[in-house]
Amino acid sequence: MPCDMGKVNVTVQVTIPFDMGSFSRQQFKSIKLEELVETPWRKPEAVPTMENEPSQPLGYPKAISYIIMAPGLEDLAFVPNFGEIAYHAKGTYLSMGGTAILERLPSGNVAKTPLSNPYSQRLNERHRQSMRVEAHVYECLNGHPRIPKLIDWDPVACCLTLEYFENGSLGDFVGRNDQSIDDCMRSKWARQAAEGIQLLHHHNVIHSDISPNNFLLDSNLDLKISDFAGSSVCGSPGSALPGISYRDPSIEFYVLRCSDDIFSLGSDLPIAAVKDLFRRFQFPECWLLEVDAINVYEYFRRFG
Repeated sequence: MPCDMGKVNVTVQVTIPFDMGSFSRQQFKSIKLEELVETPWRKPEAVPTMENEPSQPLGYPKAISYIIMAPGLEDLAFVPNFGEIAYHAKGTYLSMGGTAILERLPSGNVAKTPLSNPYSQRLNERHRQSMRVEAHVYECLNGHPRIPKLIDWDPVACCLTLEYFENGSLGDFVGRNDQSIDDCMRSKWARQAAEGIQLLHHHNVIHSDISPNNFLLDSNLDLKISDFAGSSVCGSPGSALPGISYRDPSIEFYVLRCSDDIFSLGSDLPIAAVKDLFRRFQFPECWLLEVDAINVYEYFRRFG
């Protein structure tokens, strides 16, 4: 059933250790997160609330701050206030999603660590299970050119180590360089995105959250598909839904289908390949046909 999550405010704070001996909360730099919910029925992981219930239990904080303690502060006598969750960083903070914190390690790789939550064992375990699902997908598909390279998996901490992509996500890259991207590059991305989704479906994985932010670009501007924490594997229940801009209006609540990934891919293509045609409302004659990932990939392989 829909969850009332709009009253929980989630922030993340990153320490700035000016003076290790006189550390205080005033030495934190606050980073404002994206809007908490797009709709009342957005995936629960989008907002790290404690229990996905219409009303929270007594003693549950109305606001949560994840305080990221910079490396070197492990021995600091810091006692979090109610609603604060301290996290000891492994490297440089990159971002925080609904399931995990991402950091750039000194090695140059990226660590993805599940969000801990001492207020809810249920949510705490949900995040860890999502990381296990993601690790399983990476282990099965590791080495494929459309999948980020898995460097390490820690099953105790449920922490992933992955390769770093200097060009970031497709969405961010297009936002920064839209005017200089030629049609050949856009067609390549469309073909590679379709190839990645075809690979997932061939191995009985439904991604369930296809968006420009979950496609990454390597140093050669080749595209990889990432973030499988909410995926369905071999029919298992997924824990994510596409963002509202990439979601089939007929989608059932958390009933994941391969066709939902295809719908999301079609919503991504205006960014990746056919932006000008989309703006002019020019669509191919086959736009109402039902297709699968193989059909889409074969089309872009032949004509892209």
